[in-house]
Amino acid sequence: MKPERKELKMKREEVLNKEIQENSILLENIVYEITSEYTRGLDEIMITCRKIFSVGPKVTDEELEDLLTQLPCALYFVNEGQELLGLREDISKMTKMEKYNEARKKAIGTIADKNSEAELKVMNEELNRIIYQRCYKMVKSKIEMGQEMINSLKRVFDARMMEREISRGVRR
Repeated sequence: MKPERKELKMKREEVLNKEIQENSILLENIVYEITSEYTRGLDEIMITCRKIFSVGPKVTDEELEDLLTQLPCALYFVNEGQELLGLREDISKMTKMEKYNEARKKAIGTIADKNSEAELKVMNEELNRIIYQRCYKMVKSKIEMGQEMINSLKRVFDARMMEREISRGVRR
């Protein structure tokens, strides 16, 4: 490859990567904002868990009980948000297909030309679908991690209760 062509190729890749990074940051911010809207309560509880377990003295039984009470409540509302995001994803998918079919019908040329033109016309709808799909997946992941935290807290709490019973001489 000639040096000029190699330089052009490298500059083109830099421009493309920069465009991808800029678009990714924009989409990441949108996804984060939407996701946070539905997970704020759960996020706050999980931040509290991280603080409690990462620094300071051993977590108290009262703190464990409090977290074990708060988490299921927060998960209830987050689950509702996940379903709403799934609905939005479905609607965005349907809207995209409807606009794609309309654009393809109006397009002229070969089948490939019609497909290309229709795909260009629905780029915004595809981005919306991707955004809601990612939001749904992120919320789903947070729900799963919330469940894991509940299970971990229960194990710690149950172990403490068993330890107390043993120290008092109570056997099961």
